[in-house]
Order: sequence, then structure tokens, then C-alpha cells
Amino acid sequence: MRMTSKEHLVGNIINNKYKIDKYIGSGSFGDVYEASNRKTKTKHALKIPIVNDDKDGQKMLMDEAKIYKHLSNPLRGVANVKVCKYNERKIIVMDLLGPNLEMLLSNNNKKLSLQSVIRLAIMMIDILQYIHYNGFIHRDLKPENFVIDSQSKLYLIDFGLAKKYIDKDGTHREFTNNKKFCGTAKFASIAAHENCEQSRKDDLEAIAYILVYLYKGKLPWQGIRTKDKKKKYNLIYKEKCKYDAEELCRGMPREFVVFLDYIRTLSFDEKPPYNSFKKMFIRLYDRMNYEKCVFEWEK
Repeated sequence: MRMTSKEHLVGNIINNKYKIDKYIGSGSFGDVYEASNRKTKTKHALKIPIVNDDKDGQKMLMDEAKIYKHLSNPLRGVANVKVCKYNERKIIVMDLLGPNLEMLLSNNNKKLSLQSVIRLAIMMIDILQYIHYNGFIHRDLKPENFVIDSQSKLYLIDFGLAKKYIDKDGTHREFTNNKKFCGTAKFASIAAHENCEQSRKDDLEAIAYILVYLYKGKLPWQGIRTKDKKKKYNLIYKEKCKYDAEELCRGMPREFVVFLDYIRTLSFDEKPPYNSFKKMFIRLYDRMNYEKCVFEWEK
């Protein structure tokens, strides 16, 4: 079997400490590999700048590392990271956590139970509350960027597109509508499609789309095919605008409608009611009288 360009690093020793075991995938500005600590045998994820990338890729990766260091708190869903050198480049090293939600969805016939989706809603909102409290927004929320560890604890990864929404003087950034699109079109907020400066509400709107996707296995604007990326994003945007919360969340408990409806009415710099959202989904979970607190992958 012919080795791909992504796999050529497999077997390499990094910093005389980590042995690269396999290629996992690509994140913002770098490729991600699974590696083993040669001494402790523990597993790690290594994010290495793309070989053919320019110097900006290295800079962006180090900017991401700085954000990780500021936010790192495994108890709040952000893994610890460190930086080490490899062939004149710097790379990010973090604990290998487990499969992402897209993988778990695929392993469960492209649909998760309502029980799981409600639990994930609570966990996602809690992680965002922590990140936003520390002055950052993620801007690229999608199932691939949420991973589950062996204890079924949820983590958010890939902060390559994250940025501060608070200026140095402590005030909220001002609204502008001349930005380049940032995020993943399938889950991006309507404002992101409109090239607006993103804020806390845009992260939460992406969460609402993710929850619908996890429960239904698809979103209405999937499947649009065109080679022109700009045209595709515009078609997704137009389709997304057609669906109000009631229609998009049809077949789901009312709480999901309320969640998306409320988020879409938030003003640009308004603080979202995270605790109220979490309490709403906790009450829904309790009302459903689920016998055991388990995900599909725990059974």
C-alpha cells in the first residue's frame, strides 16, 4: 500500500520522547498524529505545522498554543497542552482523549438518542460558558471538535480559529460586517455567513445546529454540490435562513426550539443566559425519567 504524504512521519521520534504511531487527521494550520511517550507509554496527540505551509501556519499554531495555555483546564473540558521543537518547528502536544462526536455518530447509524443529545447539550453549554468567561470565542464548533475520553467526559479541541472578543480595556469588541467567513459552513451561524464579527451568541447558535445534527443525523442544507466554494456557502446560507427554530427542531422537545429561538434574538454583545439554558436541559432530562445515565458507546 502506498504511503500518503500525511503518513510519512509515522515512526519518527519527536524530541527524543514521542514516537509517532499514526496519522489522525487535520486541524487548523496543522496535521494531527497519535504518538506514544517512549518512557511512560502514555498516548498523546501531536499537532504539527503542515510541511508545505508558510511561516504564517507556524505562527497561527503557536497562537493556538497560547490560547490553550490560557484556557487549559481538564475539569472544564479543555485539555492541557505543551509545546516542543521538531525539525526547527514548534508543535503542540496534548493528551490523547478519544473519538470525536462525528466518529461516534457514524458508529451509531448517524443518529444519537435523545438522552445522549440532552446530556451533550448540557456539557457543551458548560464548556462554552467557561471559554467565554475567559474572554474567548471558538468560531469553528462542529462535531469533529468535540471529543470524548474514556470516562465519557466531553472536551473541546482545535482553537486555531479562536479569538478574544474582549479588547485590552475590558470592553466588548465592536460590531463590524466586513469580515471574511470564518468557521464550518454546515454549523456556522447566520451572522457568520453574513461576514459579521462573531461573538458569544454565534458559538451557541453553532451548538444548536450540532444538537439537531446529532439527533437527526443530518441538516436540511447538507448535500449542496458545487465546485465553487463561495457559491456553495451562499446556497447553504440561503437554505439556513429558510428554517426557523420550530421547523428545524421539528420532532424534538420544545426546549431545543426555545434554545435556538432565544440565541437568534440575542444582540451582538449580550451575555447569553448559560445557567438558564443548562437548567432547562437538566429539567428536560429529569422529566424524561431515563433509567440510567449512559451514552450509546457506554452500553
